[in-house]
Amino acid sequence: MNVYMKWWIFGPLIGLLTLSQIRCELFENNLFDTYAEGEWPVVACEGSDLIYRSYDGRCNDLDLPAMGMAGVRMGRNINPDVSFPDEANLLNPNPRTISKELLTRENGVKEVPFLNYLAANWIQFMIHDWFEHGLRDHGDRIHVPVDGGDSHNSGDGTMPVGRTPADPSKNPTDGRAPTFINENTAWWDGSQIYGSDMETNHRLRTMVDGKMRMENGFLPMGDDGLPETGFNRNWWVGLEMMHTLWVREHNAIADMLKQSHPNWGDERLFQTARLINAALMAKVHTVDWTPAILKNYTLREAMFANWRGIMPYWFPKLGNEATDGIIGGPTQLEGVPFSLTEEFTAVYRMHPLLRDYVEVRDHNNHSVRQVSPLQEHALQGGAQVMRQEGMANMFYSFGHTHPGLLELNNFPSFLQNFPAEPGVAMTDLGAIDILRDRERGIPRYNEFRRQIGLNPITDFTDITPDVALAEKLRDLYNDDIEAIDVMIGSYAEGYRPPGYGFGETSFQIFIAMASRRLMADRFFTESYTPEIYSAEGLDWIDDNNFRTVLLRHFPEFSDDLANVGNPFFPWDEENEWFLEEYRVRR
Repeated sequence: MNVYMKWWIFGPLIGLLTLSQIRCELFENNLFDTYAEGEWPVVACEGSDLIYRSYDGRCNDLDLPAMGMAGVRMGRNINPDVSFPDEANLLNPNPRTISKELLTRENGVKEVPFLNYLAANWIQFMIHDWFEHGLRDHGDRIHVPVDGGDSHNSGDGTMPVGRTPADPSKNPTDGRAPTFINENTAWWDGSQIYGSDMETNHRLRTMVDGKMRMENGFLPMGDDGLPETGFNRNWWVGLEMMHTLWVREHNAIADMLKQSHPNWGDERLFQTARLINAALMAKVHTVDWTPAILKNYTLREAMFANWRGIMPYWFPKLGNEATDGIIGGPTQLEGVPFSLTEEFTAVYRMHPLLRDYVEVRDHNNHSVRQVSPLQEHALQGGAQVMRQEGMANMFYSFGHTHPGLLELNNFPSFLQNFPAEPGVAMTDLGAIDILRDRERGIPRYNEFRRQIGLNPITDFTDITPDVALAEKLRDLYNDDIEAIDVMIGSYAEGYRPPGYGFGETSFQIFIAMASRRLMADRFFTESYTPEIYSAEGLDWIDDNNFRTVLLRHFPEFSDDLANVGNPFFPWDEENEWFLEEYRVRR
């Protein structure tokens, strides 16, 4: 039995209407505030908060100033009444066993044929802007049983895992589901390069002409061997590339504003450049990355409609979201304060995109310079590889390399054997991903689907046409379809819309949250004006996309990108489909 929707089969018009209806239902049924009345923190706003993004995200919403700021709770897409962790089955089935059997790459990476590797580092770059649960609590560890000969054995027959930090603002005896704090701002504000507090932000700036600090075109280095930036955990060369590119873009925007407004001071230049840069990142994610990883015509049209409507930029506004898009329209909260959600975190577990190694190519003669294993270009190795090989060669290499498929048995081996937990020889991030969802009260796959308006599966064979895989799932989950973890089920989904890099369950959360991140943000809606951004700033956002950003900082890519409309597609293939879209839209 096929339990999955086929909204795309009736053509773009009906497909778009169907997606719009699904979004309305999700807004009505799947937005939950985790604060009770009177619990929201009370914070003050300053005059500058009316016209600039604040350092920690406060005062985006002037009626509820703490909404979306760093240090407040994650929300929920699933009713908190069913979001209690099942402590009795926290380790059932054993997450380490599930990881070894269902995540381990068996015959090398399974590649996405229609994407390049920039899609992998882009999404991690975005995630670090959106949410972070904080440093793990190693004073109260979860002990995952492992075999005696397992390299992850800490000596007592277990792999200890630090818990997600508890929410210090919540009364643990109030009878409600546990809540967790988002360490970062929830807004799409570029906090991964700007920081989520004033101290970090000021440390990263020159405090002259609105610019960010750089050293010979690279990010400044800290004493720990990691670059200084807004958020530098889980570092690798892919993040080094994106952070460096977008700090350079910020400085280019600041130069443009300085030329247009020579009397502006440092603070105004910086804050306006940040607004423009953050909006351009959001645009790239909406109209470049998303239609690349979800390479479907109807979806592509939906994402352009989300951003600026179905009409060209120059067309007069008609006062309708479908024609005009979300950007520049009214702020809409749907009656629930904005936050990023635990379910949103759960569906963005995309480690299989990462490869175990990358062939670093020379842009000038197209030869392979070296093979760089993930463990060598991760953490402090990221900056070393970048400086050794150069930015242009790294972007060229990623443009000609495919990421991994978001499927089972395609998890990077380095991340399953990762030296991350103190006092442990090795830890398995695949097992930890599974454990995190259970720990945070994310329902298992079938109940997750029920709660977000999707049909549950009735047998393991419903989830995939691969009979052998279905039987493997049945065996590992003891013939209990209600026990399947949401990440495992999502990777297993074999019935996907054409061109989709991930399946229906993840997409359902995406439908709601992709729009909500824009609709709830004053700086994308009612404050998206020339008075806030400057006329030149709005033109900069309209006139640019990922392709033009790359060419501004790497003009040597002009031949490589000549026939590549969407730079997240392989650079050695012509992408006329997207080139035509840019001609029309721009």
